[in-house]
Amino acid sequence: MAHDDQLGTGEITGLLPEDHIPEISPLLRPGLASESAIISATAALRDEEIERTRQFIRMGWLISVVVIATVPVVAAPYVLSAVLIAGLVLAMGVSFHYHQAFVDPARYTERALVVLSVISMLNGHIGILYFGTYSGAPLMCVVGIHFVARTETYWVARMVVTSALVSYALISTLIISGVIADPGVFASDRTFDRTTLVLGTIFVLGAYLLAYYTARTFRLASLASIDELQQATRLASQREAVLEELRADLERALHPGGPGRYTDQTIGEHKLGLILGRGAMGEVYEAIHVDTGAPAAVKLLRREHLADQTLLARFLREARAAGSLDSPHVVRVLGSSSPDAPVPFLAMERLHGHTLAESLRREPRLADQATIDLCRQVARGLDAATTAQIVHRDLKPQNLMFTEDAGARVWKILDFGSAILTRDSETLTRGDLVGTPHYMAPEQAQGLRVDHRADLYALAAIAYRCITGRHVFEAGELPALLYAIVHRTPVRPGALAEVPSDVDRWFAIALAKAPADRFPSGAVLVGSLARAFAGQLDGPARRRGDGLILKSPWEAA
Repeated sequence: MAHDDQLGTGEITGLLPEDHIPEISPLLRPGLASESAIISATAALRDEEIERTRQFIRMGWLISVVVIATVPVVAAPYVLSAVLIAGLVLAMGVSFHYHQAFVDPARYTERALVVLSVISMLNGHIGILYFGTYSGAPLMCVVGIHFVARTETYWVARMVVTSALVSYALISTLIISGVIADPGVFASDRTFDRTTLVLGTIFVLGAYLLAYYTARTFRLASLASIDELQQATRLASQREAVLEELRADLERALHPGGPGRYTDQTIGEHKLGLILGRGAMGEVYEAIHVDTGAPAAVKLLRREHLADQTLLARFLREARAAGSLDSPHVVRVLGSSSPDAPVPFLAMERLHGHTLAESLRREPRLADQATIDLCRQVARGLDAATTAQIVHRDLKPQNLMFTEDAGARVWKILDFGSAILTRDSETLTRGDLVGTPHYMAPEQAQGLRVDHRADLYALAAIAYRCITGRHVFEAGELPALLYAIVHRTPVRPGALAEVPSDVDRWFAIALAKAPADRFPSGAVLVGSLARAFAGQLDGPARRRGDGLILKSPWEAA
């Protein structure tokens, strides 16, 4: 089955001149561009925890100031008052340091959390002694336990509640056993029997455990809810990717299979039959050679475009580019019209099969080995184009066709209508944006001159789509998408699919912003991909990938 994907439609040409690209960036600050990104449940709660900790510290300052202000007006033991004031002043100094440090999330560490928690629990139980062991003072520790127990660090939460239980149990045991009297300023003058004090102690200890339990339960519930939302958003992104490709196909294929204006006419050496596909630039007819009867697919430039010298030149350039390639992974050109022909045409081999876009509509992802095989064959076609000094510039799922060729299962590259010949000084689109945005390299998205590494980037973007079920970048509007391509990093592939960590490193290289940081050829790219899936990426490539990730970390999944 020959497809209208050979028509060269669906790409953006002349939409955004190069000198307009810089105007996009000021409209989108980096934070805004990333606010719609999906973040993991743990990362979301961590961000909330850091801000909550800073708010809790500020609340602690207020409480400390109020408590210190009450010391001169209450009748408490002098030594206990001095210890309380010293502890609160120390806590405010230490917490001020961490309050400022936590502006940088990287400085929110387990050690810092332990220090703050230990100081809070110590001061809390000094305060319990100061105000009264069986007064309302333990409620402050209940609040503190509930706060700390929601941390992502499970052992810290357990340590805090354990230290609180031991501290209160020790204080109450000393009082119940008669070793000390309750020194609290709000301690009751009534004498309680031992059973009542034990029950009071159990009540407080139970409140501590309840605060810990509810905090951990709430955290797990929050994680589950965020994870469900994340899964739903991922599924929506995958469906959006499929719908995007489906819409593109619908725009290119309007009622194929019927007769066309040139049906039953002879163009060049081929007699045309029914239309196989239509697009904005041309039509593809099924055809047979008038002498041999061999099947073919003939592409004609639309009649209304004959007066457009730029489109005509692009059409003829496709014939020149594809015709100069000799690779089983590039659609074979059988002949083409002369520049002055009344009806420009391009005769190609008749293909039977389906495009990658059609495969991804049926299943949003390809199997790992199928993705490797796809990349291996397409990379060979791209290396052949590089040898011929040709850059495709519009590699995408609609332009990759799976077909049977002499019994072999082969992927072929279609549509060289956007290609450039690197040996030529003119490009026909100088200063304009050419290609399909979701698969554009950063330099291509800026309207800059490109080389074969832009095609390798597009192949990596296709591999990302096959493995994760999502485009490298998602955005509702074209300016936002172009901004993301140039300035943002994608979501880590391993966060969207179960792949070895070496695959993440491979994508960091293959999707690098700078062409010099990417793989130099299709052969190197595919060889590294196969090793990455086996978890055997070589040392230099691992270090290179890790360096790029460190320089530009992945966005959260």
